[in-house]
Amino acid sequence: MRKISGKLDDDHLHYHGVDSAEKHLSVKEALETFLGEIRTTKSETIGVYEANGRVFFSDLTCPENLPRIARSTRDGYAVKLTADDLGEIENRTFIIIGEVRIGAVSKLIINSGQAAKVATGSFVPRGANAVAMKEYSQVEDGRLKTTKNLKIGENILSPGEDLKKGELLFRAGTRLRPHHIALLSLLGVKKAKLFSRPRIAIFSTGDELQDPFKSKKLDNAATFDSNRPFLSSIISELGALPVDLGIARDNFDETKSKMMTGLKYDALILSAGSSVGDRDYVSRAAESIKGMRMLVHGVAMRPSSPTGLAVYRGKPVVFLPGFPTSAIVSFYVFGRPSILKLSGLSSTEFPTIRARLDEDFDGKPGLTHFLRVKISREGEQFIAKIVRPTEAQYSSWLREANGIAILGADGKTNAVRGDEVSVYLIDQVEENNVQLAQIP
Repeated sequence: MRKISGKLDDDHLHYHGVDSAEKHLSVKEALETFLGEIRTTKSETIGVYEANGRVFFSDLTCPENLPRIARSTRDGYAVKLTADDLGEIENRTFIIIGEVRIGAVSKLIINSGQAAKVATGSFVPRGANAVAMKEYSQVEDGRLKTTKNLKIGENILSPGEDLKKGELLFRAGTRLRPHHIALLSLLGVKKAKLFSRPRIAIFSTGDELQDPFKSKKLDNAATFDSNRPFLSSIISELGALPVDLGIARDNFDETKSKMMTGLKYDALILSAGSSVGDRDYVSRAAESIKGMRMLVHGVAMRPSSPTGLAVYRGKPVVFLPGFPTSAIVSFYVFGRPSILKLSGLSSTEFPTIRARLDEDFDGKPGLTHFLRVKISREGEQFIAKIVRPTEAQYSSWLREANGIAILGADGKTNAVRGDEVSVYLIDQVEENNVQLAQIP
């Protein structure tokens, strides 16, 4: 697989309008190269109650049958059928010898011609092999008369019929969701072996940046840093732990120092400043660190072509462009899957929907375009409206867009109105103020 390495050159100075991105590595090649070098985190055993969002380190099998004891699936009466009874249960009479309450294991033994009252979820008493539903039962003077034929096993959940002991419950790489925790709790599983939560170090670079949460007033010619707040928020949303290292000024030693600190964690993601000098400081600092291997310098995509990808002892290092739009798109394409790979997830792909473009779009050959779009729904069809202006220096799309459409991954960079495109859904789709879909 082809790799691009070495120092940054003029092809990467897209902040100043130079654009030869089609000469770079494709998105597909860059991502495959990058993910192939990343190691997952180690394992730890924690309580299931605290495991929401975590990922199974190894396969988990069912520790016992579910149910352990046969249960009734209906309110009614547990009876015992014999081969002679088959097909002739209607209008049969049974003597009611007791009742089984939910949660109690009855000492009753049901023989032919006998019945016991049960509720949905009750353990079925020994000897019983069918439950006559309450709706088809008539009771008078302690006797049950059935009004509908029964079959052996009807309305009974047998031991192991739901889940069998030793059956595979979850494969390694599965993310635990609340309904999974419900199942594990039902089975009495108290702890699970999971991948450790990745700790992701982040920082921004640039003399022009100010921290929006620390600065009372924006200085002249300064810019509030939005990349760190974005990264911290989405890293947490992905189940990882952000470690904010702040802002590095345009200084080689400070940049390298923050890099070295960041490399103590499981991954490092930084965003470059908006000038050529800032980018050079980042590149020089990275090249000076022993063990740092640059895999990709520039990707054939728009926006975000100056993206850089590296590894340090199996840890991913992502160099995001400085413009917020470019940084956000680059993170979705490269940062997100690298964190999922670290987390141990079996799949790092971004779930997509298919939507029809509402206008023509002429892309540049050789590039994969990531268009910020507003997704709406018309009947059963999703419609993608391109949010303009599309240039990376504009951030107004953050207010409106709920998807990122992908154009050019298959080599076709021109589209006409009505063409279908794949879309990363980054927010909810609404129709008549009703939320229809969201992909985290």
